[in-house]
Amino acid sequence: MMAAQKKPFGLWQSPFSAEARAGRIRLQDVRWDRQTGDLVWLERGPAGTQLMILPAGGERRILSAVFEIGGGVGYGGGDFDVQAGTVIFVGEGRQLFRLDTASGDARSITPPLGAVASPALSPDGRWVVFIASDGEMDALYRVDAQGKQAPDRLAWGADFYMDPVWHPAGDRLAWVEWNHPDMPWDGSRVVLAELAGEPPRIVRSSVVAGGSDAPAGQPAFSPDGRWLSCLTNRGEWDQLVLVDLSRGERRELVSGDGVALVPPAWVQGLRSYGWYGDSRRLAYLRNQSGIHSLNIVDLSGNSQAVNLDGYTWAAQLSVCLQEDKIALVASGSAYPARLVGIDSNGLQVLTGGADSIQTDYFAPARPLDWIGMDGGVVHGLYYPPTNPDFTWEGLPPAIIRVHSGPTLQAVAEFNEEAQYFTSRGFGWLEVNYRGSTGYGRSYQRALNGRWGELDVLDTISAGDGLAAANLADGNRLALYGSSAGGYTVLNTLIRYPGRFHAAIDAYGVSNLFKLDEDTHKFERYSNARLIGPRPQADSKYYDWSPEFHADAIRDPLAIFQGDADRVVPKSQSEAIVAALRRNDVPHLYRLYAGEGHRFRKRETRLDFILSMERFLIEQLSLAG
Repeated sequence: MMAAQKKPFGLWQSPFSAEARAGRIRLQDVRWDRQTGDLVWLERGPAGTQLMILPAGGERRILSAVFEIGGGVGYGGGDFDVQAGTVIFVGEGRQLFRLDTASGDARSITPPLGAVASPALSPDGRWVVFIASDGEMDALYRVDAQGKQAPDRLAWGADFYMDPVWHPAGDRLAWVEWNHPDMPWDGSRVVLAELAGEPPRIVRSSVVAGGSDAPAGQPAFSPDGRWLSCLTNRGEWDQLVLVDLSRGERRELVSGDGVALVPPAWVQGLRSYGWYGDSRRLAYLRNQSGIHSLNIVDLSGNSQAVNLDGYTWAAQLSVCLQEDKIALVASGSAYPARLVGIDSNGLQVLTGGADSIQTDYFAPARPLDWIGMDGGVVHGLYYPPTNPDFTWEGLPPAIIRVHSGPTLQAVAEFNEEAQYFTSRGFGWLEVNYRGSTGYGRSYQRALNGRWGELDVLDTISAGDGLAAANLADGNRLALYGSSAGGYTVLNTLIRYPGRFHAAIDAYGVSNLFKLDEDTHKFERYSNARLIGPRPQADSKYYDWSPEFHADAIRDPLAIFQGDADRVVPKSQSEAIVAALRRNDVPHLYRLYAGEGHRFRKRETRLDFILSMERFLIEQLSLAG
């Protein structure tokens, strides 16, 4: 092994290329065919989406690359279902299609319906239930699986619906619903409904879990039809509960007790657990301090851990009903997202393959806690500069990233942005400020009424904590955030000038009044909880809207924006840019044609990371 070369932090040559990052494929969902045992998944690359299949005992192949596949309700999800060789998927976010896995032939079974998501095939294959929304009214619909009849409404009246599932006998349905002003993680209900008639209609329904202050989600029936399971939160931590359908009795099978069991339902179709075919066991995911693990529990509550072989993040768990096999999307600090299978022989990579970069170039994600400015504990994940080819004296520059949401969590998944910069000699800290999920309900709710204040304080303390722990050079700290994270970045620069020496803002919110006016139905009342109801809280809206105070920004700032962004229109970014120009603040502004509220084009993603790198090297004076 050659001795490490001395070179200043931030200028190390790295095997992580911007081109590879821009072109990486994302795995979106995976499901076993409930009858054949074939594995079907959806992946997204620079060219769009592809539906893939790994037949039982066969070779993987493309099922469809013609359609843009993905649920269209809210932020998406609920992309497809598969049973007995038939895939029902959402095309262009607004129409259901039926695809035969043997031939690959696909045809529509509904007309365009505004936005649709979460198709679910009935056990006999004759019917499909799904969610549809016109942007104002959401409902649960039914259509025949051949598309010979017009869709018909099954349930309506709630403001939102999510994740319908069929009982194995086909005579019952369960789904999630909730009403304004709640978000699904604040308060939601699992509803059980009985069906009768031809075509099937709902004859009675009842709430079996959840309520206005007790969220519940991810309903699933056991394969033998005895149990209805779901994830709930009654108190500080999550629970996996079972409802005995014959007796109506409910019991708690797994309690989080310091561990989160369910991510916030920003999208349809999330799956954190699943039933085995024997109806006596369930596999479920646990999240402790952003690090995921997999367990199997029996109906007596006996739980055992499953070895994930170094993977520290997992999602979209699916259990094969024919065999004792699990499939899920998994990643880790040294492992880009892969589709993995787990059985009695251990873990196998099914797609995604080995990365060509040696593992000693990957920075590990380490949970890091520090004391906030008010004395409370704040959490995060720290990635140290990592590159065996280079070394340098002193403390490294560091990038402090503020996640979006704000009701989300930075977790120990493969973080390609962090690895890009840590391999070049930067430290990287993901701030899970108070308001983040994964650390208990009190921690998440601490941001209510304080979004624009507490997140800023926790971000400032993150920089102080890194410097105090000798993990970073306090004079070379950069701040980075997008969307809600960009909002925190802007407010931090306004109120604490000089604490950060460069900042990156991607489509950050700058005007809370306009955010309220422009927001879609899903988040219509979110700000009332996070900031306060209007007009009583109008003074907070003004004080915490960066647009009105942008003249206070003095630190170098790069802003990136899509011109087709409907969540944060370009006018919000350009109001900040105008203030930077008025005050001769060093800045960069990139406006990307055709991009919305998350950059998707390969050329955009490439320019973004390269521009961000150049800006930080220049503004942090890393080149000398």
